[in-house]
Amino acid sequence: MEPIKLGFLTIYPFGLLMILPALGALLLAARSMGKAGLKKETAGWFALLAVPLCFALARLGFCLFVIDQMLGSEDFGMIFRVNEGGFLLWGALCGGLLAAWITGKITKQPSAKIADSAVVGACLLIAAGRIICGLIFKDQGIGFPLSDWFNTDWLDPEEAEYANRFSLFALEDYSFFERLPFAIQNFYDEWCWAIFVPEAIWACVTAWIISRCRAKDGGKTILFIILYSCGQIVLEAMLRGEVLHLPWLGFVRANQVICAVALVAVICICLKKLDKTERGKAALVCFVQVIPAVLIVVAMEFAAFEKKITLIQSWPADVCHLLAGLACLWMGLAAGHVWQRVYALQAPSDLVK
Repeated sequence: MEPIKLGFLTIYPFGLLMILPALGALLLAARSMGKAGLKKETAGWFALLAVPLCFALARLGFCLFVIDQMLGSEDFGMIFRVNEGGFLLWGALCGGLLAAWITGKITKQPSAKIADSAVVGACLLIAAGRIICGLIFKDQGIGFPLSDWFNTDWLDPEEAEYANRFSLFALEDYSFFERLPFAIQNFYDEWCWAIFVPEAIWACVTAWIISRCRAKDGGKTILFIILYSCGQIVLEAMLRGEVLHLPWLGFVRANQVICAVALVAVICICLKKLDKTERGKAALVCFVQVIPAVLIVVAMEFAAFEKKITLIQSWPADVCHLLAGLACLWMGLAAGHVWQRVYALQAPSDLVK
């Protein structure tokens, strides 16, 4: 959507539409802070700090991942041209964590408890952002075009090439999926998978799990990072539109790497809180599972669309995504087991009662 000009004032649709969800997230955080017994001024300080810090770090994070483009063009002024877009969600999350830490120092309260109070609102804000972004920007949050996904040319006995198929299911009529919430049209009016929908759904599921969770201070924030990272790794692999990559490594998706680093970081935080006598064994059990799971995800990333692994090039993309999803589930369960030993105040089965 194009910006709206009102005289000297320019209004950007995405920012305008995000105002209400952002206010809702802050109000929900304030309510949670009150229920947690935090001081009355906590919510005010957090809101005052979170808004600028999330904005600044989201922009800075994006610019760090396009530093190769900035150096190549010697255009460092783009850092300040925020009207052109370009924000990193993980940067915004870091801004929220920093705001919680500073608020804790100012009000002399546990920063971890402040962060825990804001995390459910953050999940719902992410969900709203995914939907709004997917609806108003043509190539954001989209997947493979349906015409290519359900391509049946590989079925031709004279030109059969299994490496060219992307779906396990060969559908000649896929018109049912040419609508929301399944698909959306891209810049060229092709119907593409609407990946932003499952991204939003996963953020809501994460919020639901965390809202039902009883944990020690900091536990909800750590659990959020585990759940969000594991879910986003596999969903990021499905994206085909505007995707952020690592500088000078145009084939490595930045958000997948950040999710993996964040997951390892919170695992290490959990392990550090264990007694020295059990830390070594817990680390071994956890990383013996996480490392092969990561390798499976990497293999599926190269096998799904690029077909760069000859041995499994006949595997369709949906099968690769399923295997990547199972690997992420494996990672999440391994990390969750360590989290449970450190932070949980209830059994996991209690979350679904």
